[in-house]
Amino acid sequence: MSMRLVCWVFVVLGVFSALSVHGQPASAKRSLERAVAAMNAKRYREAESILRGIVKRYPHYADARYELALALSLQNKYDEAIELCSELCDTTLPRSMQREQYFQLLGDLYSQQDDTARAFATYRIGLDRFPNSARLRVQRALLLKQQGQLDSALAEVERAIEADPTYPLSYYWGARFYRASNEPIWAILYAEIYLNLRPNSSRADEMSALWYNLFREAVEQFDEEKRIVLWQPSHHAKSDSTQRRPFPELYTAVLAECIRQLQFNRDFELPLASLDTLIGCFVAQWKALGYDTVYRNVLLERYDQLAREGLLSAYIHVLGQFGKPMQYAEFAKNHRKLLTRLERWIDRHRLAITPQNRICRTCW
Repeated sequence: MSMRLVCWVFVVLGVFSALSVHGQPASAKRSLERAVAAMNAKRYREAESILRGIVKRYPHYADARYELALALSLQNKYDEAIELCSELCDTTLPRSMQREQYFQLLGDLYSQQDDTARAFATYRIGLDRFPNSARLRVQRALLLKQQGQLDSALAEVERAIEADPTYPLSYYWGARFYRASNEPIWAILYAEIYLNLRPNSSRADEMSALWYNLFREAVEQFDEEKRIVLWQPSHHAKSDSTQRRPFPELYTAVLAECIRQLQFNRDFELPLASLDTLIGCFVAQWKALGYDTVYRNVLLERYDQLAREGLLSAYIHVLGQFGKPMQYAEFAKNHRKLLTRLERWIDRHRLAITPQNRICRTCW
C-alpha cells in the first residue's frame, strides 16, 4: 500500500473522531450521523447529498462542512474540498471554532495534489493552533518519510509521543519507521504498545507480525554472529563510568544473555513457545539485576504482573499470533480457559500510558 493511500485510510478511519454536535439541533446531529454511516459504507454520493442539505440549512455547522469536504475528497473533487477546508482553517476564526482534524484534512488534500509546501505549511499552522496535536505531528512525519527523510520523520514521531502519549497511531507509525532504522528496539516496544492500545484494529495483525519477526531475527542474528544489534548509540548516549547506562543498551544485553543461555537453533523459525520462554527469562534476569527499579518501564512491569497471574504465556502468544498464526491457533484450541482469563485480566488492566510513564526514545 502506498504512503499516499495509507494517509487516506488514516483520514477515513478518523471520521468519527471529528464529530461535534454541540449547539446543533437534534435533527442536524442525526443527519450528520447518517452521513458518516454512509461514508463509512463507501456510499460517498449519498453522504455528500445529506451533508449538502445540512450545510445549506445550518451554514455555520463546522463539522458538517468538514465531513462534506471529506466526502468530496473521497470522490476526487479536490478543488471544492480544498475550498471548504480552507474556510474552516481560516486563522481569523476563533480557535474554539476549529479542530485539529480540519488542518489535518487540508494538509492531506495538498499532499494529494503533490503540493508538499502547502501541506507542511498547513500542518505548521495547525500546530500553532493545537500545539499538543499528535495527529498533526504524525501527518508531518508521514510526509517527511515520503520524501525520504527518515531521521526527521522519526524525530516528529517522538514529538508526537511527547505531546500526547495516548495517541495510538504515533506508536503504529513509530514501529514501522524504526523497523527500517538502526534502532529496531523502538519498533519492538512501540508495536507492543500499539497492540495493547488497539488490540482489535485492522493494523493489529501487521504489528503482531512485526513484533514477532524482530525477536526471531534477534535470535537468528545471535546464533550466527554471537551478538544482537537492536540499538546504535549516538555520541550523546555512549555510557561511561560516571553516568547510567542507557536503557536500550541494557535491554539488548539482557536479551542477548537469555538467548545465549537458551541456545536456540536458527535452523527453524522461533516458535511462540520459545519466545514465551525467552521473555520469561528476560523478566527474571531484568529483576535479578535490579533494573526493574532503576529503569521503570510499564511494558516490562506488565510482564511481571502477568507472570504472577500465570498469564504471561497466553499474553505472549496473543501478541505474536500473526507472526505464527498456525501455532497460535493450536495454542488457542488447547488453552481456551487461559485465554478467557487473559481477556478478563486485560479488560481490568488496560495499558495506561501517561506523560509520567511514557516509553519513548527521547526518554532514555
